[in-house]
Parts: sequence; structure tokens; C-alpha cells
Amino acid sequence: EDVAKFRRTLDKVEAVPQKVVTKAAGKGRTVVRKAIRGQVPVDTGTLKRGVVSTGERSRTKGKKVYQLRFDPALNDVFQRPILKRYYPASREYGFLTRSKGGGLSYVPGYHFMRSGAEQSEAAAKSAMIRTATAELEKEWVK
Repeated sequence: EDVAKFRRTLDKVEAVPQKVVTKAAGKGRTVVRKAIRGQVPVDTGTLKRGVVSTGERSRTKGKKVYQLRFDPALNDVFQRPILKRYYPASREYGFLTRSKGGGLSYVPGYHFMRSGAEQSEAAAKSAMIRTATAELEKEWVK
């Protein structure tokens, strides 16, 4: 139903303004970010606070993409100086460690970013469509 309403609204307006696209992408970003932050393993809470979003700069009009990543300002906290290991990536993907008796063993990661994004995919799409439809209606009335 939301998609059909969005198509009808899009037919009324010739071009989609960039501010409509940005606002809709921002709503989707918020939904996904909340889902990811809800699944972050919490020891001190720094990793949870460290999940931030960055907008991609594109030359294409009518396009907006947000990247959810770990805050580069917290690299001094996340980077382990002795081990040369990036903490958030090791929590997400896992890491290799030395085994007793020699060799390496793999410690699996939590995959909290991937699972949070997958769980919130439908809700994010719905939020983006609803926001874009409402904003396009406002633009069309002008």
C-alpha cells in the first residue's frame, strides 16, 4: 500500500528534490542505527556510543546513502596499542588467536552490525517510503 501511494505521489511531481531524498534516507538510517545499537555487546558502552553514521557525497542528484561505521574520533580507545588490533572489527568479524601447543584458532565474532541491519531492513524501507511520500505531498502542494 505504501509503495502504491508513493508511486502515485511520484507521478504528480516531475523531479524528486534532494531534501526529500535526504530526509527519507535519514529516517531509514535512524531505524537501522537503533537496531544495530540494540545488539552491540556492552562491556563499557564505548562501542555502543561509537556507532555513528556518515553521509556519502555523490554527484548524482536524487541519491543519498548513509554509512554506519565506528567513530574515527574513538580510534585511540578502539585501537589496542600492543596488539595492533582494531577492537570493533574483531568484535564484529572475530579474530585469530594462538592455540596451546602451537597454531592458530579462530574466535568467532558477534555479527551485531549485520544482524541488526538485516532485522531492520523491512522497517527501514517502510520508514523511507512513508517519509518520502509525506515530503513529496508537501512539495506538490507548494
